[in-house]
Amino acid sequence: MNRLRSHHPIHHMQKKFLSNLGLLLLLNILVKPLYILGIDAEVQNRVGQEEYGIYFALLNLSFLFNILIDLGINNFNNRNIARNENLIGKHFSKLFSAKALLALLYAFVTLVLGLALGYKEGEFWMLGVLVFNQIMVSLVLFARSNLTALHLFVRDGVISVLDRSLLIIFCGLLLFTNLTGGEFEIIWFVYLQTGAYAVTLITALLMIGPRAGRLKWKFDYVFSLYIFKNSLPYALLILSGSIYSRIDGIMLEKLLPDGGIRAGNYAQGFRFYEAACMFAFLFAVILLPVFSRMLKNNEKIRGMVELSSRILLGTGVFAGILFAWHSGWLLRWRYVDVADEAVYSFSALMIGFTGICMFYIYGTLMTANANLKRLNYISFSGLILNVVLNLILIPKYFAFGAAITTMVTQIFAGVMQLIFVVRHFKFGMNYRMIGQFALFSVIFIVVNYVLKIYVDDAFLSFLASGAAGVLLLFATGTIRIRQIIAFAKADQ
Repeated sequence: MNRLRSHHPIHHMQKKFLSNLGLLLLLNILVKPLYILGIDAEVQNRVGQEEYGIYFALLNLSFLFNILIDLGINNFNNRNIARNENLIGKHFSKLFSAKALLALLYAFVTLVLGLALGYKEGEFWMLGVLVFNQIMVSLVLFARSNLTALHLFVRDGVISVLDRSLLIIFCGLLLFTNLTGGEFEIIWFVYLQTGAYAVTLITALLMIGPRAGRLKWKFDYVFSLYIFKNSLPYALLILSGSIYSRIDGIMLEKLLPDGGIRAGNYAQGFRFYEAACMFAFLFAVILLPVFSRMLKNNEKIRGMVELSSRILLGTGVFAGILFAWHSGWLLRWRYVDVADEAVYSFSALMIGFTGICMFYIYGTLMTANANLKRLNYISFSGLILNVVLNLILIPKYFAFGAAITTMVTQIFAGVMQLIFVVRHFKFGMNYRMIGQFALFSVIFIVVNYVLKIYVDDAFLSFLASGAAGVLLLFATGTIRIRQIIAFAKADQ
């Protein structure tokens, strides 16, 4: 074992990152695909493209300004508690009270915008419930920011899948039994989300309670103003990111005469894309406090950045090629009604997923290092690019135009963040790693092309492609198996 340590110097924080990432991924792999493919997709099949498309647009609208519930509180809390755990008892109730007041501001802004966009009666009521759900989600994320800052990753992992687990049970009873006589309405889906989020929030508060102390109303104006001023750059970053990530569904529904149907087509592929983003987000959840602590201690972070790049960006490229190539089969396997427009949209979205992976590595490092001014320049540039491209492409290419816009925007932002990190931290270009990524991509595309010619069964082709891609990740050195084995054996 001493030889292993001498030949493979393993950083304690890297080992901890890898082990807890494995736990989070395991929990989420067990639950979220079942929810996305078994429940959410089935809801769309039951209620139809147009009705689900309207729900999709309203859901995106509820996301646009949810940063107003936070204004950087979660980020401030995560970094602050990660650096000084003793502050949690002093700050928890103050920050929770501040978020409760901000929730009222968020609800007002979103509902007024909903009225301005012309939503009335049933649609406006649904928007109101979705707004309430977003408030609960934000409070859950606040509780989770404390859990990850304290490195209570097991508890955080449980909370990360609890809401979806409950929805699988609740919705499964209505969708796959005869309790409702085969009927299902989209508003029921929204109400069931409310119940699942409420249970998750209560559970998260109970988990953090022993460390945070008794929750009570304790709004501190001076303290809150200090946080808002210091967190404003981060809040602006999230706001711009939320707009250019979510505005496409709203613009599809509002710019086109058959917008509900077009948004429904877009939602079919977006569901898979969003699921991939959820898994990528798990890296950021762990990386932010890890990067923060390493930077505070003046530790070298290049090894951690390379490790996370190889794992997340490597799997991101793999997933992007795999799902883009087999987009038609995947959508038709899961949905009753699939248009070519949905297939093309899904392919473009999955190619853009590589940009999301870059953001969750390099954007997270920039956040931990407080390079928020530069992050905001990149994000607002992406926002302008996104809106302009949507206005040009949606009227011509409908859902596919929105997907192309998302792809271009995400890759643009990710590449800009990568360039900044390399220059700012003076890493230098790792040409070997770049070559390994390029080699993997080229060979994997060729493999998929050959499989398309010689394998007629789409399911077998998909399985063979996935297996070949995993082997190629290791064979090309894109993901280094010796490094992972060394992490697993270190300090044993």
